[in-house]
Amino acid sequence: IEKAFSCLFELVGVSCSRTVYTHLSLTWNKAMVPFVALSLLLLGAAQPLRRAGSTELVTAGSSLDPLPRWAELVTLEIKPDRLDDFLKAIHADMSGSRDKSLDPGCLRFDVLRDRDEPNKFHGHVVFVDDDAARLHFKMAHFRAWADFVASSGLVSQAITMCEMSSLPEWSLQTSPSDGQPACAVVVTVEIHPDRLEDFLQVLQRDAEGSRDKALDPGTLRFDLLRDREVRNKFYFYEAYVDDAAAAHHKTTKHYHAWADFKASGGVLSQAVIKAEAASIPGGWAFQP
Repeated sequence: IEKAFSCLFELVGVSCSRTVYTHLSLTWNKAMVPFVALSLLLLGAAQPLRRAGSTELVTAGSSLDPLPRWAELVTLEIKPDRLDDFLKAIHADMSGSRDKSLDPGCLRFDVLRDRDEPNKFHGHVVFVDDDAARLHFKMAHFRAWADFVASSGLVSQAITMCEMSSLPEWSLQTSPSDGQPACAVVVTVEIHPDRLEDFLQVLQRDAEGSRDKALDPGTLRFDLLRDREVRNKFYFYEAYVDDAAAAHHKTTKHYHAWADFKASGGVLSQAVIKAEAASIPGGWAFQP
């Protein structure tokens, strides 16, 4: 099955990991509809992620029980003449996803807009576990989004599958956020395998300091996610009130702990996506 899907996506020009096949089959286009049932079976057969590993700092206890294990970062390029349709479809998906009576396992559903390309958007979705994600894909609010994709409203999409269950409990921010960020970044880093423990210690300091309003008042969110397949690849999801708040963040001691770690050679590579939510009408894009 995996080889068949690999060949199929190669034919349509898509390169992705095994864990992405199900989600793409649900949301790619009408030509993919016959493969939905088969791909759901593939996801259902996926083994749950396990915590631990000598280099991982995992602490007992959490305000989220269990810790979230399923997350995705999505980049969507929308056809310029379909932006209104896109916003209606993604709003419907967002509204249902945040409703605990409909989608109880969805912990976060954010939509950001790329700062350089206004018809490109970035999503951050977190679920309690794989079962919660599977339930989400069956919901009517998700179907509103799938129908938009089936109508050929997308130019392209890229999905990165992540998790947090192997990370300490501080990796996902649980405190509420107030307002729509005018500045946000998604930072992809590849960490030297021998420096993972140092990295997590530094990121704990940066994350907790960023969420402290006395130290970093303009930071709305700071999450850390881990790639499901490349285990030394991580993603920072950061949101700020505005550019001034982001600039202040870089003056703080907790940020400089991260900067010092980079300077010490702990980071093999880094890439940054710049985004915002303030230009999306209605004030709903960024989850409180």
